[in-house]
Amino acid sequence: MAITTLNNRSINRSDTASADQVWTATSATASDFQAGGVNTPFFFAKGSQALDDATTTKLTLTEVYDTDSTYATGTFTPAVAGKYHIMGQIFMNADYMNLMIYKNGADYAQARFNNGENSDNVLQISLIDDANTTDYYELYVYQASGGSGTTESSGRRTYFGGFKIIT
Repeated sequence: MAITTLNNRSINRSDTASADQVWTATSATASDFQAGGVNTPFFFAKGSQALDDATTTKLTLTEVYDTDSTYATGTFTPAVAGKYHIMGQIFMNADYMNLMIYKNGADYAQARFNNGENSDNVLQISLIDDANTTDYYELYVYQASGGSGTTESSGRRTYFGGFKIIT
């Protein structure tokens, strides 16, 4: 069967065009080819923060993007139920770091680094999670360098971010 006009609502995927045949889409729009939905709210914060030695500290980074005003004082509250990608990274001079994503005030996911020497190190964490409208996420860090330290902010080296996944 030859198809000369393609209607995206009645595609027969087993049909193939011959070398001289041209197919034309007559009723398709850009939205017909999208997965559906939007991936907002979205937020991204970065910055530098002083951290005491051997102390767990909530990072309160500076907002760069916040599409729906869902990030404030280091806390992301999605406000729209769905699946979310939450991520964080810390860059600092320390021999031991523990980066934690808290959900609703409790430790929810952790990444650890221990190289036994104080040097510039980076630690990343990310997760995909189901959130309701009242869940909230925070980024905490524990560092042990033998003294206080400061996260580095240049080039977005220390950040916290998240966005709704289109499903």
